[in-house]
Amino acid sequence: MLDRKAQIEGLIQKFHAIRQKMLKGSFLLSAHNQIPNSQWMVLHSVYHNEGIGIKELSQMLGISSSAVTQLVDSLVKRGHLIREVNIEDRRALKIRVSKKTRNSISFGKAHAFSKVYSLFDVLTDEELQVYCDLSKKVADRIIENVDLD
Repeated sequence: MLDRKAQIEGLIQKFHAIRQKMLKGSFLLSAHNQIPNSQWMVLHSVYHNEGIGIKELSQMLGISSSAVTQLVDSLVKRGHLIREVNIEDRRALKIRVSKKTRNSISFGKAHAFSKVYSLFDVLTDEELQVYCDLSKKVADRIIENVDLD
């Protein structure tokens, strides 16, 4: 008989191990431009939401506006982010990723994903499809139905 609880706990441990290994191994910015995780979360969010404001970024990340401002200030000083005046509301600022950092992230993503693609070489096309289908099924359940808080 399958011990579902033990199987699920083992699966979660494997997810965590995979995540840790991938975070250590995939450098989306060059070695001299590595940044702390908190700054990376801001950079990643702005990368996917160009022109976002501090308030929206604060809500997205679930941290205070003052904390986001400090993180953004640090990233602006290092040349990763650019602040622009919002034409519609001059009191508000829009935040964008600098062209150099956008290029570094794009290059780093391509490099990191090429490594990740090779990890799935152990699966046949059919196994990969089943794995993707099952992962989607669980992810959809988590997103739509389960309140883990």
